[in-house]
Amino acid sequence: MSTFATAFKLTVTFTVILLLSIQPNWLPLQKDFAIMREAQKASTFPVEARNAVYDLYERQPWNADRAEAAGLAALASKDYKGAQAALAKAASLKGWSPALHQAMGDAYNGLGDRKKAISEWETALKSKLDDPSLLSKLANAYEAEARYPEASAVLRTLVALQPTNAIARYRFGVVLSVLDPAQAGSHLAIAAGSDPKIKPFADSLIKALNAGLDTKDNSITAGVVGYTLTGLREFKLAKLSLTRAIEQRPNQADAHAYLGLVEDRLGNDGTYAYEQALKIDPKSSLAHYLYGQHFRRGGKNDRAISELKTAFDLDPSNPATSAELGSAYLDKSDLQNAEAWYAQAVRIAPQEAEFWILLAQFYLDNDLKVAEGGLIAAKRAVELAPDSAAAHDVLGQALYLTAKFKESESTLLTANALDPESARVYLHLGLLYIEMKRPTEAKAALNAAANLDAGGPIAALAFKALARLGR
Repeated sequence: MSTFATAFKLTVTFTVILLLSIQPNWLPLQKDFAIMREAQKASTFPVEARNAVYDLYERQPWNADRAEAAGLAALASKDYKGAQAALAKAASLKGWSPALHQAMGDAYNGLGDRKKAISEWETALKSKLDDPSLLSKLANAYEAEARYPEASAVLRTLVALQPTNAIARYRFGVVLSVLDPAQAGSHLAIAAGSDPKIKPFADSLIKALNAGLDTKDNSITAGVVGYTLTGLREFKLAKLSLTRAIEQRPNQADAHAYLGLVEDRLGNDGTYAYEQALKIDPKSSLAHYLYGQHFRRGGKNDRAISELKTAFDLDPSNPATSAELGSAYLDKSDLQNAEAWYAQAVRIAPQEAEFWILLAQFYLDNDLKVAEGGLIAAKRAVELAPDSAAAHDVLGQALYLTAKFKESESTLLTANALDPESARVYLHLGLLYIEMKRPTEAKAALNAAANLDAGGPIAALAFKALARLGR
């Protein structure tokens, strides 16, 4: 297989993910990453305890230890301004220590001044090279500032101190995938073997790295790594990798197209990159597809449909394009065309559960052919993906809408066991329990849905259902 064929094969794989906006379940992994991020945040601190510490400080303002304790108490209770004042007082009384610099960095970070936080933490690190908490703070801050060489150096030290820290090892591998691709795979493999939740993410990046490195072409490697990082929502790193790919080989249409997507995801306007991709290759189905998504996000559905139809004509074997067209027509409330394109997706890929889920959800959400369309599609999704919470959820919803309440409950409880963090599943359980006249269980499920999707559309529906119960 040629180098470009290898790159294209990987591109198509991630196109399917991105077209559907179906991403891996990031919630468990995000919780793990929070372990590192949490080191940057102060823990909760009882007000009574804080007041007691402050009382001692106010009685003895000349006591450096009291001042430092007051600063740490303020920091722990998230009074960052107060923390800065007390910590500065402590430093004036006894001089700056590594611990005071670290705490002052935490205070700056709490106030959103990451650059000053980094400066303080860097000063502390000179005397605390073996402090995992401090290293974690710096690693996260450097990544947030796109200072990847510094992040890499700190992560290297962190994994040397904590060889079994799978999260740090994964972050090190992710950063190295752009900075030093040849060295990234071993760290990603260790992370994958250490934590099953990290494994699917690490494995996808390892696959891309291997394919790219096999070509012995740095521009291809940077390109496929960029595509993969985009799929993993590592947008800043993806932009760096794609930019490097383009610098080395400017005529990579796919790299330009993905750069457009990354720019959009970063809050910029990716138009220039999409147009450059199409200038290089007007027949790139990927570029037309991603440009179509760009217009959908901008609310320009007619232009989006035009681009997506061109993408489909260029590559009618890609079910993701059909599914995206279904969603575009649904946004226009054109249910006839939406149904046709969703159905086209399952015809192209009858063994892919994701497309059956989309088709089923379309029928259920629009109260259209629920029994003869939605229920059948949902059952097929569960047959194809018995371990998918989304598949069981849509089947549970279909069973509920066709008055098969006991079967619906069993199916939704299975979905809940597969993904206990799904607000959608809790919402459907709550609605089912209302129908079954089990208000206590309904309230519990709906409150869980509201909490898991705080401020989101599912929470709004949960509150509306709770109002019916007289919450």
